[in-house]
Parts: sequence; C-alpha cells; structure tokens
Amino acid sequence: MNAHSVNLINNDKPVVVCCGDSITHGHIGYDWVSSLRRKDGSKIYINAGINADLTWNLNQRINDIIKHNPDYITILIGTNDAIGSQPVKLIQDYYIQTKNLPQAPSIEWFEEQIEIFVKKIKKNTTAKIAITTLPWLGEQEDASIMSVINNYNVIIKKIALKYDISILDLYSKFKEQISEIESVPYTTSELRRLRGLRAVVLYYVFGWSWNKIGKKYNLQLLCDHIHLNERGGSLMENMVKKFLSA
Repeated sequence: MNAHSVNLINNDKPVVVCCGDSITHGHIGYDWVSSLRRKDGSKIYINAGINADLTWNLNQRINDIIKHNPDYITILIGTNDAIGSQPVKLIQDYYIQTKNLPQAPSIEWFEEQIEIFVKKIKKNTTAKIAITTLPWLGEQEDASIMSVINNYNVIIKKIALKYDISILDLYSKFKEQISEIESVPYTTSELRRLRGLRAVVLYYVFGWSWNKIGKKYNLQLLCDHIHLNERGGSLMENMVKKFLSA
C-alpha cells in the first residue's frame, strides 16, 4: 500500500503515512511498515518510502502524502543525503543521475529540504508528526561516516524542536543495543551497493533472514551496513508503535 496508488474512499480508520527512503520502503531490509499493518488492523498504514530517495525527492511527491489527510506521519529520511554528500564523485554522480537531482547532495541542501517538507505537512495536514534520527551506517561508532550521520542528526533534532514535533531517536537505540564492535567496516566504495545486491539475492532467492545476512558481516542491527535487519527494524517498529499510542 503505497502513497501514490492507494485509494481511501469511505475509510473511517486513522491513517498513518510513513515517509522515507528504502529503510521505510522495506524491500531491502526489514519491512517494519508492513509488520505494523499486519499487527494493527485499527489503522491504515501507507508506505511512502522509495528506494534511494533523498529529501529533495520526498518533497517532489509531498502531494501524494497530503492528499490522504493523514492522522499520523512518520519521517525517516536523510541516509542517502548523508551518503551522497561525501566527496566521492562516483557516489555523487550515481545519485544525481538515478534520482534526477538538480544539484549535488550536501548537508546544507538537506537542512533546507527537510525544513521545507516539515513546514508543508504542518501547514497542509492536522497530523501528529514524528521525525526519526538516522540509524548508523555500519556498526563502528568511531568510523568517519558516523560523524557525518551525527551532523545530520543535529539538524533533525533542531527541526523537531523548532516545529514542535515528536522525535524517534533511532540512532540512540542503536547505541544502546550494539554491544561489541567486531563488524566489517562500512565503505563508501562500490562494495556499498554490492553488499545491498548480495543481501537482496540471499533474502529473495535463498530465503535467508535479514539477521542471518547481516551476521556474515558481524552486524547486529543491519543486514548490509545500511538497511535494517529484523532486530534493527523491530527497534523502529516499536518506537512508531509507542508514538501512535501516545
């Protein structure tokens, strides 16, 4: 049930729209939106996550979110902004070309775009809104990419405070849960995409769980250094569940 195609004529249930990228889309990694939908028939859950989307892309489809007059909105976006903002031409070109971006990703552009998104949904809906801090990239807290993630999360927390919306601190949940640092490091090379492709093949062709796939890299909460495995996805699912029941 995605934001573009779903039809809610004569619906009398509260509508939850979950906005984001592949971590919300759930085709690579644990599909926490579908899990909530299966477990809770009292609400309509709409998945507004699209693989590889940046925050600018989310803004291009904001009308598909607003038109459903949601009662709740969750936002988990920025991981691709963070990856794409790294000074690696191959990565920047990939995002510009595949996502039709008008400019190269940057943290400044992310801050501009996430504020535009929050302002628009605040203005055009009456939904209760929660924004989520970005999860770890890889599971080594001292890796250089983690300082990038932290900088993006500073912006996310600032936006939450400025617009008085709830914050789901997924980053801190990772910090609480990751007990040992024995994982294979995250990489900005093409291995990043190959690990994702490998995860998809192992899950959909060979029937491996996302937990089992992540274990090949000694990952506890991720399956391929980017996407959530069942353990990591359950953290997000439980936070959203608490937000909806508050």
